Amino acid sequence: MKTRDRILRTALTLFNEEGEPDQTAVDLANVLEISPGNLYYHFKGKDAIINVLFENFETEMRMILGGSDGAISTLEDQWVFIYILLEEIYDFRFFYRDLGVLLARYPDIAGRFRGLLKEKRRAIEALLTHLSGRELIHIDPVLSGLLVDQILGTLTFWLSLDQIEDTDLPPAHLIHRTVFQAMATIIPYMGADGPEMLDRMLDHYERAVSD
Repeated sequence: MKTRDRILRTALTLFNEEGEPDQTAVDLANVLEISPGNLYYHFKGKDAIINVLFENFETEMRMILGGSDGAISTLEDQWVFIYILLEEIYDFRFFYRDLGVLLARYPDIAGRFRGLLKEKRRAIEALLTHLSGRELIHIDPVLSGLLVDQILGTLTFWLSLDQIEDTDLPPAHLIHRTVFQAMATIIPYMGADGPEMLDRMLDHYERAVSD
């Protein structure tokens, strides 16, 4: 593996496991067992590494969000889509766990992060519109906006909540649990079909976490 790629991969692992704010470029060089000068040859400090990592994350997220257009129809499709989205977030989880600190320190990333949030919001709105069009849910437009906020909040702050609660769940279990939490919010708007859909979701969730 090229040194540049080793630096990025090791930085991502270090930031995810130990948090980004307290790590320095020298710390990273020590973990890599290279000189600080060698690291600076490839990246002019930690800020440059953070920017490239976010570029990688941003690219992957836009691909996932863009791929949802018109491709989600069944419960299973919805589950897989949200799971893939959260799996990508988990791979770059330090951005979300240190979100307030990071956005304050990196204004350029803050703007781009807000752009990703807008795309996530549009994807959620499209999902609810699709469900409404198929008459699977019945919801007032005002409540629909609040539901979008609720789902977006779940998909944005789930890692912070898990860190505070220190659940120590395996990653796949944590992700499936969050998918279930997000999808369960639509149950009250399904009318008479809600209980059956909840049973299907519970069955899917229990099978997913037992694998």
